[in-house]
Amino acid sequence: MEKFYLYVAVPASLILIVQSLMTLLGLSGEIDVDYDGDGDVDMIGETGLTLFSIRNIVAFFTFFGWSGLWLLNRGTSYLMTAFISFLIGFVFMLISMGLFFLVSKMQRNGTMNLQNAVGKTGEVYIPIPSHRQSYGKVMIVIQGTLSEIEAITDEDESLKTGTQIVVVEVVDQSRLLVKKNLANGGKHVT
Repeated sequence: MEKFYLYVAVPASLILIVQSLMTLLGLSGEIDVDYDGDGDVDMIGETGLTLFSIRNIVAFFTFFGWSGLWLLNRGTSYLMTAFISFLIGFVFMLISMGLFFLVSKMQRNGTMNLQNAVGKTGEVYIPIPSHRQSYGKVMIVIQGTLSEIEAITDEDESLKTGTQIVVVEVVDQSRLLVKKNLANGGKHVT
């Protein structure tokens, strides 16, 4: 019976190690396949909360095998070993499912939507000439990332480096229209 648990544990452990390394290196995740023929087929790989995924089944067999081997070596009966190792494997399958669900929630789309900047405050980085004569640059946090974005202003005077601004609107899909942040008089805050 020990050989059975060993034959289950070793290959499952090797597969689990390879899966974990691929995940850490960013080589796993969604796989998109498009097939053009008489119809279109769009297949998307596993992500999120799936109980019977390959990854979770491998986790089950890994911990089922090692716990069964450990219990037999401690002198536990075959029936009790099978029951306990099944429970341990199931628990680790649930843990694996939960961990990869959390990891998948941490993934972000790298696309920045400048519309999320409207109403946000920032600071002038490169001076912005008045009356939309030319553009300067502002530093602003958009979607949790500090970004340097081109900006113009309708103000009567140029906005100098360090001036606090507020975003009014998005212009040309890549530039922001800004004005002085009157909440603090447009002064640089340190």
